[in-house]
Amino acid sequence: MLYKSPSRKVFEVINYCLFTLFSLSIILPFINVLAVSFSDYRAVAAGKVGFWPVGFNWDAYTTLANNWPFLRAALNTIMLTGVNTVLCILISLAAGYALANRKIIGLNIIFIYILIPMYFSGGLIPTYLLVNNLGLNNTYGALILPSLVSIFYIIVFRNSIMQLPKELIESAEMDGAGAVRLLASIIFPLILPMVMAFTIFSAVGYWNEWFNVLLYIRDDSLWTLQYKLRDILFNAAAIDMITQQSVSTRMKVHPENMKMAALILSILPILVIYPFLQKYFMHGILVGAVKG
Repeated sequence: MLYKSPSRKVFEVINYCLFTLFSLSIILPFINVLAVSFSDYRAVAAGKVGFWPVGFNWDAYTTLANNWPFLRAALNTIMLTGVNTVLCILISLAAGYALANRKIIGLNIIFIYILIPMYFSGGLIPTYLLVNNLGLNNTYGALILPSLVSIFYIIVFRNSIMQLPKELIESAEMDGAGAVRLLASIIFPLILPMVMAFTIFSAVGYWNEWFNVLLYIRDDSLWTLQYKLRDILFNAAAIDMITQQSVSTRMKVHPENMKMAALILSILPILVIYPFLQKYFMHGILVGAVKG
């Protein structure tokens, strides 16, 4: 049996207590949000809802599920998350592979040139002017192009590829494998956990994107789910507009019901998908930490 000193035991008790409090500070508000979203109008209005629904009622969810602007925002978010994530990972992986090729002339200069924007960006106003001058304002392009390149991902992929055995890559080249075949068939499977970890990072970031919508989008048909959620949380008229479309729920759904239901629906896809990708996430982080 492993001996533990008194100081070690005290440390573990304090550690467990702190982590328990930290976990409760995250879990309890979420449970309250879930309870409010399923409670009836009177209970919510009276402030009687704690951690369990009072007068079970899911009219807020049915109202949102039948609201086309909300569904359209969800579809926009799904599309943009998929397109942006795939393009970002492909560009980062291809750029990292190119930078890992020591045969390129002036590789150090190219690497420094790419590294500079990681620390010194152009700023918000120049970026907005560039997007505007390119004619991307109020288009999907404004939500895709400005956030496609991640310098951090490129550097990590480059370092990971450089850590791979040179003999493996050279043998594939001797067998006639081109750059694309080498990247897709040899390198990609070897760094798959890291690719999946960055895919999760990217997908969560793009799913929660709303600031670019605020900057570049004026047409509400291009809104993302998070920006629609922002509108519901801070604009009472948005809730009235949603409830007016359903006479049967107009007197049953409290504004807080609608807000909490919208909040749950906006994070539900990530909560459902994440457990299936967690093994890749943990493995990728560990591999990146060892190789970094």
